[in-house]
Amino acid sequence: MRKYYYVLISLIAAISGILFGFDTGVMSGAILFIEQDFPLTPGMNGIVVGSVLLGALAGAICSGRATDYFGRRKLLLIVAFIFVFGALGTAIAPSILMLVVGRIIVGIAIGVASYVGPLYISEMAPKKHRGALVSLNQLAITAGILLSYIVDYYFSFTSNWRWMLGFGIFPGILLYLGMLYLPESPRWLLSQGDEEQARNNLLPIRGSEESVEREIAEIKVTLKKEAADWKIIFSKLVRPVLWIGFGLAFIQQVTGINTILYYAPTILKMAGFGNASVSILATMGIGAVMFLVTLIALPLIDRWGRRPLLLAGLVGMGLSLGALALMFESSTGIPPSLEWLGLSTMLIYIACFSFSLGPIMWLMIAEIYPLQVRGIGASLATCANWCSNLLVTATFLKMIEWVGARGTFSVYMACCLLSIGFVYFLIPETKGTSLEEIEENLFAGKPWRQLGSKLTKVKFK
Repeated sequence: MRKYYYVLISLIAAISGILFGFDTGVMSGAILFIEQDFPLTPGMNGIVVGSVLLGALAGAICSGRATDYFGRRKLLLIVAFIFVFGALGTAIAPSILMLVVGRIIVGIAIGVASYVGPLYISEMAPKKHRGALVSLNQLAITAGILLSYIVDYYFSFTSNWRWMLGFGIFPGILLYLGMLYLPESPRWLLSQGDEEQARNNLLPIRGSEESVEREIAEIKVTLKKEAADWKIIFSKLVRPVLWIGFGLAFIQQVTGINTILYYAPTILKMAGFGNASVSILATMGIGAVMFLVTLIALPLIDRWGRRPLLLAGLVGMGLSLGALALMFESSTGIPPSLEWLGLSTMLIYIACFSFSLGPIMWLMIAEIYPLQVRGIGASLATCANWCSNLLVTATFLKMIEWVGARGTFSVYMACCLLSIGFVYFLIPETKGTSLEEIEENLFAGKPWRQLGSKLTKVKFK
């Protein structure tokens, strides 16, 4: 059992990803029935849907330094409590104002969980399995999205949106109970000067004292080279990984993923599908494909590498968006003969995202930052991700109105093409490279593309 202890740790921490996915996806179905109890103007509809994004942005901004101050495990316990409290608040909300407040609270938890979960897993995982284990978080996000669609469909027959939103209480409790029994990150403990506890936490994960001592020596070397001031994140040497994190976070959103996830029923209606129930049922297919492809991709991330999967995924996403754009005759629909082809194109797009930008963005922002500022670095990239998410979500329907569906999906296709250049020229391959080696390369001033290069000789004292 000890051999797979790090897998158990990763699985429990990844429950935060289930909550992330569930609470972002559940509103797509619930909003159809909330309107029956609280008549909403189009503007209020947007506020109810978008409030969780505002909360997520606030959580990412305010909680970055808390990750380095309180530790990864303690913050995940706090996140679990916030998820439960927010889900309960939305389920019993007596007014639209309280519903929005509850969604903002849930969003704060999402904003924190979206980086502290992958960060914790990356620091607990052995380097040869780090890609797959950190990407469990993305698999959990897709599982949460699929779960939200299933819950929406189940309760749609009774129009009970309160149970849809309140269902998030259960995975929140599960995360809290699981994290009570997990250890704190050894890397964070060493950064706090607690070497004895770090050694005790590492031993059952790595299995041998030799491996533990070697890893502790590597971490201590990196700690000696880093200033305690968090402003190091903006220094000339660290700036490359700051831009890499921002770039990946930005392109994950501007290539259009959340227009599919948040507005799938709307797009499917535009594509010619029938009523809301049929659209929600078809949306479940999108969630299922996302989950299955992410599951298949987990072992490939460490076998094939980050860059090949990113490039292949972006090419597939761009081609799918181009095909989808061509199918739309106008902003109002796809010819009846192409309705199912339109859905198939969306599924291909989702599949390509699910083995590339979906898991790899979160993985890389958990890998590339120096230990002393890893929490704040990941949180800044997460902020960029949520800002981009909010921008795309807020402008999607307006773009449909201004340039039509064909023009809108063409814009997202162009973003995919530009992103291919960014990945090809600037993103390093970090497969099989330890977090300490990435950091050594960064402080040695190596070019962006070479940050994942293996060190030829490293001495530890």
